[in-house]
Amino acid sequence: MRPLTDNPVTSPEDDSFHFGPYVDVLHAAVEQATPLPLTVGVFGSWGAGKSSFLRLWERRFEAGKTRTIWFNPWKYDRKVEVWAALLHTILAEMEQEETLKEKAVRLAKAATWLSVRAGLGTAAALGTGGVIKREDVDELLQGLSEGDAEQYRQVNRFEADFADAVREFVGADGRLVVFVDDLDRCTPESAMTVLESLKLYLAQAQCVFVLALDVDVLAAIATNKFGEALKGAPAEVASGMAYLDKIVQLPFFLPDVGFDTLREAFRPYVSELADDPFFWELLQRGLGSNPRRLKRYINVFNMALAVARGQLPPGAIDRRYSLQLAVLLIIRTLHRGFYHTLTAEPDSWLTLTRFFEQAQTNATIRQTASLQLPPYLHDVATDSVLERLLTHNGQERLSPPDGPAVRQMISTLRSTAGPADPE
Repeated sequence: MRPLTDNPVTSPEDDSFHFGPYVDVLHAAVEQATPLPLTVGVFGSWGAGKSSFLRLWERRFEAGKTRTIWFNPWKYDRKVEVWAALLHTILAEMEQEETLKEKAVRLAKAATWLSVRAGLGTAAALGTGGVIKREDVDELLQGLSEGDAEQYRQVNRFEADFADAVREFVGADGRLVVFVDDLDRCTPESAMTVLESLKLYLAQAQCVFVLALDVDVLAAIATNKFGEALKGAPAEVASGMAYLDKIVQLPFFLPDVGFDTLREAFRPYVSELADDPFFWELLQRGLGSNPRRLKRYINVFNMALAVARGQLPPGAIDRRYSLQLAVLLIIRTLHRGFYHTLTAEPDSWLTLTRFFEQAQTNATIRQTASLQLPPYLHDVATDSVLERLLTHNGQERLSPPDGPAVRQMISTLRSTAGPADPE
């Protein structure tokens, strides 16, 4: 059993999702972008492959003179001001250049001072990549009580000084590409401060900022933050999307990865049923085309089958049992309420399947679900997604397991996926 990992793809040879052509298009557009800075939004849902896309794009810059920096904001979330950690990550790279070291340290102190003024205190030192030590922060704090005209001057000039440092770092015609991954994993406040810092402190530099995020998550965060202040304004002004439009000049929505592509990419990792078309039909119907969800599912399914073979007598696990276990794992993943019902009433799978099958040929039965089914199945009687999974109107139908078999499968899943979350 070879588990699938969630590590992002880093080389074109491993681009099983076929992102390459899209990377080419975006790369060509950014290469021609002037004047800078430019902010690019790579938008995609959770688990859609944003990190892989960014890593593939990062490799494209290796052949040229463009310099790149990778920043993971969630590593600093709740520890330091994330926007300050972004600045210090860039400045720490600049510090490696002997001719830039003094300027980078001076700018890092100014950034730390900004953090101190924002109320961060000595915690500012945690996100500076070693450029600023705790004693430096203590010195700045002492300076606040003694007069900080010089610090104010540095802050007022920070944007221009930072732009000068970047120009020296990349050359007069160069550019610095900063990849900001997983921004939507941060707390709402941290994510917003990162976006705002791009406008406040970095708006003159020769930089391309690439933000990987779920646009719906960030739009909701922005709407919550500014909604009350913009109450009564037109929807196109008050929405979070309107705010993001001001930050992101070049939006790019990650292409959907087709299920056929995912099947070919993941087939070598499926220990059993890898060449069974019905198995993949069930996965497509029950889980959709989210790469991360499918990876985790296949890992758990492989483990569950291996455990089941150790629990049951030889020959007890046939194709039907394996498919039933596959469906039960889908139910556990996306239909938690029904899964909890099965733990208490394992015959419910058979009962509900028969109801769905009868209802598909007799509409009256569906209208009288409260009379046809026990009370604990009333809520799921209208779940069309669950109905398609249990009945599957294709060339093949999966017969439901009986109660004892369901209990055995639930025991197996407890050993591999753990107990289901409470309702």
